[in-house]
Amino acid sequence: MKHIEEFYLFVKVVQEGGFSHAAAALGMPTGTISRRISQLEEQLGCSLLHRSTRKLRLTDDGLRYYERLCTPLAQIEQATSEIQGQEADITGLIRIAAPIALSNTILIDMLAEFGLHYPEVQFDITQTNDHQHLFDNDRDLVFFNGELPQSLPNAICLGHIEYGLFASPLYLTKKGTPSHPNQLEEHDLIYCWPHQHWQLTDKDGQSVCIKRSAKLTVNQTQAAVRAARRHLGIVNAPLHYLSSFLHDEQLVPVLTDWQTGNRPFYMLCCQHQFAPLRVKMFVEFVEKYSARYRNRQWDNQFSQGDSLTHCI
Repeated sequence: MKHIEEFYLFVKVVQEGGFSHAAAALGMPTGTISRRISQLEEQLGCSLLHRSTRKLRLTDDGLRYYERLCTPLAQIEQATSEIQGQEADITGLIRIAAPIALSNTILIDMLAEFGLHYPEVQFDITQTNDHQHLFDNDRDLVFFNGELPQSLPNAICLGHIEYGLFASPLYLTKKGTPSHPNQLEEHDLIYCWPHQHWQLTDKDGQSVCIKRSAKLTVNQTQAAVRAARRHLGIVNAPLHYLSSFLHDEQLVPVLTDWQTGNRPFYMLCCQHQFAPLRVKMFVEFVEKYSARYRNRQWDNQFSQGDSLTHCI
């Protein structure tokens, strides 16, 4: 057991996703950890890590070594905690990338609830609506919505983001409240990517496609909803983003008998095989938390006063 500390440092570097992250988690200088692992590699006579790229990569020998080490070291930590009469500490940083509207609402709610149980866990969120940028980050978890890329078969589908049509009371007073989608031809519309054309379907399966030009087209939910609040027109927006504006009566639902579509949303654990315990615990929590958003019936979205606060 001469190198047990080096074993532990190596496992932590893999689980934390890099030397600097491991150094921050352990409160050690990055150079010290790098030097200790270099000494371990020298003793073993092989390289464990590729150090030439921005993202951490294991060599084939490193992968085999990690798989052998991570379980016994975790068992040692657990046994030590049990002897000391403590639960295993869940601490450290979880790095997340997510779309702006999703992270400003449901993701923050999940972090807050998780934090009640594990107050020592910290979060670092990169917010972006650029899908390419979402995945081009050194993150533990990525949340995204839309179609599932073929390159990400291991992403977990958490549910569907439901959409609806909304407008300000003042706008509807001036323009009138439509009772059928065909009447939208007479209204000012606010488009927000990806819904630049609207496909509306009622309970009987009747479908109407709205393809007319918009009063305003934007690529962020916040701008689209703000425009609707400022009486510029009718917006097709995700329900989870609108609850506070509806409760304050800044916006009201339009054509509630018509469904305007939904988009699946996913969670990807970027290094699931090597994820530290805090990340695995958060993944399990998110899956349980989001169960409430799966298999919802859109036909009773507005049947209860608080229904919108429980929709994604």
